[in-house]
Amino acid sequence: MEDQSRVLAAAVETLDDVFYIYDADGKLAYWNARLNELFDLTDSELSGTEPTDFFVADDRKAVEAAIEEVFESGQTTVEARAETTEGVVTFELSGRLLTADDGTVQGFSGVGRDITDRQEREWHLQRQNERLTEFADLLAHDLRTPLAVTSGHLELAAEELSVERINAARDGLGRLESIIEDLRTATRDGALAADEQAVDIADVATTAWTHVETDSAVLEPPPSILIEADPKRLLRLFENVFANAVTHGPERNERAADEEGGDDATQITVRVVPTPDGFAIEDDGRGIAPDERERVFEPGASRAADGTGFGLYIVRTIAEAHGWTVRATAGEHGGARFEFDIDADTAC
Repeated sequence: MEDQSRVLAAAVETLDDVFYIYDADGKLAYWNARLNELFDLTDSELSGTEPTDFFVADDRKAVEAAIEEVFESGQTTVEARAETTEGVVTFELSGRLLTADDGTVQGFSGVGRDITDRQEREWHLQRQNERLTEFADLLAHDLRTPLAVTSGHLELAAEELSVERINAARDGLGRLESIIEDLRTATRDGALAADEQAVDIADVATTAWTHVETDSAVLEPPPSILIEADPKRLLRLFENVFANAVTHGPERNERAADEEGGDDATQITVRVVPTPDGFAIEDDGRGIAPDERERVFEPGASRAADGTGFGLYIVRTIAEAHGWTVRATAGEHGGARFEFDIDADTAC
C-alpha cells in the first residue's frame, strides 16, 4: 500500500495540470508542484490558503459559489482567471467531495486545467459568426441599391444608346465589385493570423504607401518597429489606414484652409509612431469626431460617396486576428490617430 501511494504521488507530480486537495474548512492541504511553479510560492506559503486567493477579483465570486456547490452537491466545475508566472491563465477548475467511510466530509479534490488557448479559439469563432451575420444584413442593403440603379441605367441605355447611362452602369458595377472584394477580404483576413513572423513595421508601411493613391499626401519616414505579425495581413492593414487618411484627411474646413493658405492647405502628412503598447498611425487631416470614433469601425460606415465602408472594419478584423486591439482617437496634430495595442507575447 505504501508503494502504491508513492507511485500515485509521483504520477500526480508529472501532470501539466494543477492537482489540489482542500480540507473540510476549505484550506489547501495537498497539491502538486505545478501549483508552486505557476504562482512562484513555497510549500509553506501555499499551505492553508483558500481557493479564492489565487484568482482575479472579478472571478472570486464564481469560485466561492463553486466551493459552496461542491459541499452541497458533491461536485462542481468553474472557470476562473489567475495571474501566474506564465501570464494571465484561464483555468477550468473541477471539484469532487471527499468523504470518509462513515460519511464524514473530509474536504474536496480537483484539477485546474489551463484552457486559455481554447477560450481564445472560441472567442475568434464567435467573432467570425458575428461577422457572417453582419455580412448577411449588409449584402441585403448595400448590394441591392447599386444593382437596382445599374439595372435601370442599362434598360434606359438599351432604349437611348446613351453613353452617359452606359458609363453610369459601369460605375455601379465597379462599386459592386469593390464591395464584394472588401467582403471577401474581411472574411479572409478576419481569420486567425496563420503566418506570424518577425516583421519591421517600417518596411511594411513603406511598401503599403506605394500601393495607395496618395495624391499630394506625404508619409514621414517610418521608424523601425519590430513585431510578430502576419506580413500579408499587416500590409493590408496599413494600406487601409493610409487610404482612409488620404480619402478623408484632406476634407478641411475653409477657415483652416484660409489660415494655412495656398494649394498645400489640404495636403496631409501621415506618420507611424511607436507607443508603449505597440504602434500608432496618425495624420494631420480632418480627424474623427469623438462620437464617431467607435462607429468608423462598423461595417458599411463611410463618409465618402464612393466608399464601401469596409476599410476600417477590415483594419479592426486584422488587428483582432493577431490578438491586438485598435482604437481611434485624436492625433498629436489634430487629425485622426489609430492606436494598435499589442499583447506582450507578440512583441519582439
